[in-house]
Amino acid sequence: MSEPSRIRRSAVWLLVTSGLILVVLGLVLTYATHVVFDRRSFADRAARSVREPAVASLLADRISQAVIRANRDLSGYRPLIYFGARAVVSSESFASLMRASAETLHFVVFAQGGEDLLLNLEDGGILLRSVMPVLPPQLAERIPDDVVVDLTEGVASSRAVERVLPWMREVASRSAAAWWVLAGGGLLLLLAVTASRTPWRIGRETGWLLIFVALTLPILRGVGAAAIHAIVDDRKVADAAAAVWRTFLADAVDWALVLGGIGVVLLSPSLALGGKVRAAGRWLTTAPARPLARLARAAGLIAGGYALVVWPRAVLELATSVAGVVVLAAGVGALGGLVFRFDGEERTGGAALRPAVIVATFVLTMVGGALWIVAGARAAEPAVVVTDACNGSAALCDRPLDRVVFATTHNSMSAADQPRWFFPAQEADVAAQLGDGIRGFQIDAHYGHDTGSGVLTVIHDEGAARRMYEGVIGKEGVDAAFRIRGRLLGQPRGPQRVYLCHGFCELGAVELVAVFRTMRDFLRRHPGEVLIVVIQDEDVAPRDIARAADESGLAERIYRGPVTRPWPTLRWMIEHRQQVLIVAENQAGDVPWYHPAFEVFQETPYDVRAVTDFSCRPWRGGTRGTLFQLNHWITRVPAPRPSDAALVNSHDFLMRRVRACMRQRHLRPTLLAVDYYRTGDLFEVVDELNQ
Repeated sequence: MSEPSRIRRSAVWLLVTSGLILVVLGLVLTYATHVVFDRRSFADRAARSVREPAVASLLADRISQAVIRANRDLSGYRPLIYFGARAVVSSESFASLMRASAETLHFVVFAQGGEDLLLNLEDGGILLRSVMPVLPPQLAERIPDDVVVDLTEGVASSRAVERVLPWMREVASRSAAAWWVLAGGGLLLLLAVTASRTPWRIGRETGWLLIFVALTLPILRGVGAAAIHAIVDDRKVADAAAAVWRTFLADAVDWALVLGGIGVVLLSPSLALGGKVRAAGRWLTTAPARPLARLARAAGLIAGGYALVVWPRAVLELATSVAGVVVLAAGVGALGGLVFRFDGEERTGGAALRPAVIVATFVLTMVGGALWIVAGARAAEPAVVVTDACNGSAALCDRPLDRVVFATTHNSMSAADQPRWFFPAQEADVAAQLGDGIRGFQIDAHYGHDTGSGVLTVIHDEGAARRMYEGVIGKEGVDAAFRIRGRLLGQPRGPQRVYLCHGFCELGAVELVAVFRTMRDFLRRHPGEVLIVVIQDEDVAPRDIARAADESGLAERIYRGPVTRPWPTLRWMIEHRQQVLIVAENQAGDVPWYHPAFEVFQETPYDVRAVTDFSCRPWRGGTRGTLFQLNHWITRVPAPRPSDAALVNSHDFLMRRVRACMRQRHLRPTLLAVDYYRTGDLFEVVDELNQ
């Protein structure tokens, strides 16, 4: 080999080695940036890890210890407290609290450079008392409000942590360069392929290395968990830490599949894919001569058939992905075949085509990625449901609006299945409610600022806010809201927005635009539905409600006709694409489709504290409106109770009250509003009333 050829070969392999090192390093940095160094992603995974049994068990034990430390007289009730704590840990409210605490920890460690690894759950007593129905009431009342649970006890003082934290902060400060590292590695590999006389050999070696890295990623999850058990003496702590490790590396499997696919593509010329595909086809259709081979073929076919029957979707998705990689690899091989033969020798005229082939490969890869994103987005869009029914029944189409009963949720936005919600009133969010059959929504609108760690309520008069909401969520709930308010991190991002919150956005919030967009998407997919939205607008200007409707696209579906009798039929509203009636409890302003609620609706009292307090007497607005809002829930401080809903939402209780109010008020309820809509028989009662 001549000296220039030797130098060229050494330079090529130096480029390949450097490029591969940079690519792997860039991938590790990118994963760490996405999973660990991003505050919200870190907090989400911390909250998700609570679902692991080992983590839940450890947390319940820590909570029990903290409660007993706060009140030693509760020591004899430790088993009951532990059992209740397990129920708390599995709740969405606890996940929200865990997420907020993890965000605080992340900010202190990575943004402020703090050395103390301290992950606390504050206001734990309030949360325990509000969601621990397993405890006797007299015992629950003895749990202190200011319980603080230190989740890092025994970990913060670890020497390993003391050594690792500064190193992690150093890596985090440079993590923004991850994409540049990846791009640099890719560029070096591209230069190596361009300069080499045998690029397919480089592709083959690179492909095998990427496949090796891909196989190591899932193994790393298991090895890391085993290492944790070897290092940590406390078995409970080790089990929980291993579960957290697996949660944070959950996406590694997906990354491994991507890396393996790239490796197969790079191996495509040397794999002779066409011949292997033909051989696989012959294996499926032709029985081999040897008995052992026949046995292996039969076993393989049986296993494949069994997998298709038991896991049809998963198998088909995997087969489609594999087929896509094979076809892509074959295409890359065919494109490269314009320049090189499979033996690595350059074809006649190949040197002239080489730059064009490299550019074409790059462009086609980018276009293919864009098409994949677009196709994925389209595939995620649910199909439009075609039906001749209106709100689920053909019999309702020709009824006027005031003759139809709408299953309705009170405080619709406060859902137990959503993160960051304290004191929820419903089991699921608005999207799930729509899918279940809820067609009426009572929501509370407030101004707020996104801080990056939560939503900060815009409060003009703190004293008035305290007085207003202490009757709704209690003094403890209000105090908790202001403590959380004081701990929110970061500065407000951008202008104030309209959020749906129950008094304080610190206790849970969702942007109004997002909820309006959910309703718009639902109506596009289900054009035969009509909705009613009642907004408790706390100092929110009507123009901002209208702006949210415009921004979300819901404005195109809002009812714009008169709000007195005769009301239009559901069919008319659907055919004219005016399927959403929106009213304001306080100020409707001059927005033409936004109406004062209590000029449109009559209602019943809503501040009911006991079953015996239910009545049908007129409340806000008197008897002016032609629609009827029947409020049917028991107000509890700080949160509604599912056990109350099980009683008052039961068929006989609910139907008896509806019938009594219809006799007294001479109106059919338009909105039948409840807490915990999935508890009891709301939908059954609504269906009977609509018959």
